[in-house]
Amino acid sequence: MNEVETSTVARRLQSWPYLKQRIPSGLVIHGYQIESVAKVIHQLDANAILADEVGLGKTIEAGLIISELKARGAIDRVLVLVPAGLITQWIGELGQKFGFEAMRSPKDQGWLWVLSIDTAKRPPLSVQLQYVEWDLVIVDEAHHLKNAETQNYQLVAGLKRRHLLLLTATPMENQLNELYILVNLVKPGYFGSYLKFYRQFILDKRTPKNARELRKLLAQVMVRNQRQEVGLNLPPRQVMLWPIRLSGPEQELYHALTAALKIEYRNRLGNPDKTLLPLILMQRELCSSPRALLSTLARQDWLGAERDRLLGLAASIQRPEKVRQVVQWVQASAERTLIFTEYRGTQDTLVEALSEAGVEAECFHGGIQARDRDTLIDWFQSGESRVLVSTEAGGQGLNMQFCHRLLNFDLPWNPMRIEQRIGRLHRIGQRHPVEIFNLYSIGTIEEDILRLLHEKIDLFRHVIGELDVILRHLQRRGSLEHRLLDIFFWEDDHDQVVNRLDQLGREFHAASDRFRWPEGAPPEGDDGEIRRPTVHVEYF
Repeated sequence: MNEVETSTVARRLQSWPYLKQRIPSGLVIHGYQIESVAKVIHQLDANAILADEVGLGKTIEAGLIISELKARGAIDRVLVLVPAGLITQWIGELGQKFGFEAMRSPKDQGWLWVLSIDTAKRPPLSVQLQYVEWDLVIVDEAHHLKNAETQNYQLVAGLKRRHLLLLTATPMENQLNELYILVNLVKPGYFGSYLKFYRQFILDKRTPKNARELRKLLAQVMVRNQRQEVGLNLPPRQVMLWPIRLSGPEQELYHALTAALKIEYRNRLGNPDKTLLPLILMQRELCSSPRALLSTLARQDWLGAERDRLLGLAASIQRPEKVRQVVQWVQASAERTLIFTEYRGTQDTLVEALSEAGVEAECFHGGIQARDRDTLIDWFQSGESRVLVSTEAGGQGLNMQFCHRLLNFDLPWNPMRIEQRIGRLHRIGQRHPVEIFNLYSIGTIEEDILRLLHEKIDLFRHVIGELDVILRHLQRRGSLEHRLLDIFFWEDDHDQVVNRLDQLGREFHAASDRFRWPEGAPPEGDDGEIRRPTVHVEYF
């Protein structure tokens, strides 16, 4: 935080005597966070959705709100519900940054509890929690409440509480009714009946009407800070594009299966009894590693006799070229590295190969128990040359700004997923330039995907909120994954593939021009410059 912002925060805190006394001297607070806390307490009566983008410090804002309300004597019983893997992170932040001792078991005596929502939603604990008069309930990753039929939603809706804070970077993920459900939790009846909300604000399930009026109403229940607006000066990103040439057997497997998938795609088009999802999955697994592909490939009876040949070929490739080169690179650099892959088979292959080469490496995924997840994060942070290989599920909600090197072993077809990976490292508290390495196999769909993301969509220069808005607009014509599948599997001429990807890129820029600044002129810093990530891109 620079001197100007430091003095601004200090000036604002003069009118917050309770909060000023409670903040430890070592805690760095940004001006937009003070503004958010002021709005939540003074205007929204501490019943609000905190919807800051990834990496802007929603946990800090929640801690500030607890501090102020506690210092005023306004709260005595606080319940924080989080995904199981974030319990230790929350307890650590509340203790280290605010001096609060949070209980992790409902049997412990205290005034502040941090519990797993997965545990809390099940009897008998769910029933016990509903008998307590809670002063403040906080729910992290609150987009998991978007379905009113789930146990998560029913647990929170059934709690007796005076104040409720929902924390989520994505208050609406797919449909506008999700927004209605979250708002109705925080302020029941605020929008009236769902039928009234639908008639007034929904053109179709993803498209609002009366958008300006909807934004005005949301401002009375939601606080959302975006990177492009707050002028947060994070370290730059250094993006390296890393081409890999497949070995002979890998090329044979890739071309044979891709040809078969193209034929099957065309056979399934227009057949309501045949889904395209397995074809998308297999193509993406094929680009990741042969081991990721094996179990899915074994279930594809439509391949006939060709299936056994492809299974044998995939099983024979023990160390793919991508894995071999990553191991050599990690050995040579000896720096802490976070590697992301979408598939457990690839994850296991990487960790085995790294371990055999003498590198300390571990798997991190959603199936790991909460206590073991905490141990793994501590292990990763305590060693400078360690490697953590994570799936998407493993990395959700975690803060890893102690690491500044990320390797995308395979690339999701949804750009938001890539930005969310980067957000684990490129966030408040990061002190080093963040190095992002993107692997892709030459002459494959991966190369085309990276060209689209890098050259046409310019992924690494777009801030996450802006990217989210643009992608939602594009997907009105169908999900991005299905549109990409149609391009890759319908066109036999690669020049046509390139042309259609270029057209998709042009659609992105047209949507960007239309939707980037919904209120008019783009937000600018004091120097008149638009706030964007600083990015340096080169080939590795």
